[in-house]
Amino acid sequence: MSYIQATATFTPKKIPQIQTKAIANELFKDSNLNLEKLLQVFDNTKIESRPILETLEFYLKNKTFCEKNSLFLQHALSLSESVCQDLFQKAQISPEEIDAIVVVTTSGFVTPTLDARLIDILNLREDALRVPIVGLGCAGGVYGLSRARELLVVYPTWKILLLCVETCTLTFRPNDKSKTNFIAFSLFSDGAACALISNEYKKNSISLLANKTYRLPNSSRVMGWDVEEDGLKVVFDVSIPFIIKKHFQKFYKDFLATTNLSKVEHYIFHPGGRKVLEAIEEVLNISPKELDLSYKVLRENGNISSPTILFVLDEFLREHKFMPNQTGLLAAMGPGFSTELLSFKTT
Repeated sequence: MSYIQATATFTPKKIPQIQTKAIANELFKDSNLNLEKLLQVFDNTKIESRPILETLEFYLKNKTFCEKNSLFLQHALSLSESVCQDLFQKAQISPEEIDAIVVVTTSGFVTPTLDARLIDILNLREDALRVPIVGLGCAGGVYGLSRARELLVVYPTWKILLLCVETCTLTFRPNDKSKTNFIAFSLFSDGAACALISNEYKKNSISLLANKTYRLPNSSRVMGWDVEEDGLKVVFDVSIPFIIKKHFQKFYKDFLATTNLSKVEHYIFHPGGRKVLEAIEEVLNISPKELDLSYKVLRENGNISSPTILFVLDEFLREHKFMPNQTGLLAAMGPGFSTELLSFKTT
């Protein structure tokens, strides 16, 4: 059985949401959008601050895909180094003890991949197994945890480092005056998070039990990226909360049945946005209080894509308001349109 040995999170400087709202007003003033009405989105998100890598003035100037991808590589490696060094210190482990590194990202594309470059930066072993995972978006954090759990079935003595890093705001395209781009600008952030997973028993933590992936047919245009000359164009369907209301309950019930999970006492859900969390509450008939930590992370950080679920998990483990042998569920949704579910038990 695999256990979370330690978690760590890292963000760049945080900007009050009211400041990003002012920049949005400047950026979209010449658009055909009903800006007076749309600006209310910044208040309705319930986000108070968001970590961003550059100054707000950065987002006023157009840049090429090449320029943005170069910034992705620079910042992703810096964020990764900071958060991993913090994890090593928390776990009291040396980099040489890591047997595999699973790296999840969606906001940039490089070859060699980030994991290959991090071997040198973090002083990991030359023979450490590398698992780069690209394109899972907001679902990537749970997906990465599931792959780490499965690796430990094959290699039970290993210690696995899971790293999720995103530079979402660098993808912003100021020439795109669409409503979708506006919504994305009100929501997404930058940051990194990581976790150490092994089969060594860890008290006051969680053990990972079972996982499953669900993909909604013919849903490729619900969420993702289109590649344009000036970078990655966001694909973000406003119907996502309605899709959750229509389909998530079926996925949830099927997962409980196929994994013999009789009840869920703790919910660790990716905070994709306020409406997403409210849709989950409605479908599962649970109170907002049961998603307190998801709301807290959303309020303080916005949506950082794949690392965000690890931010919620980190809050859960630090608060430690649980008894042993309680069951829980980690869940996130992403491009595809896919749902990642992972059950756990407290220790």
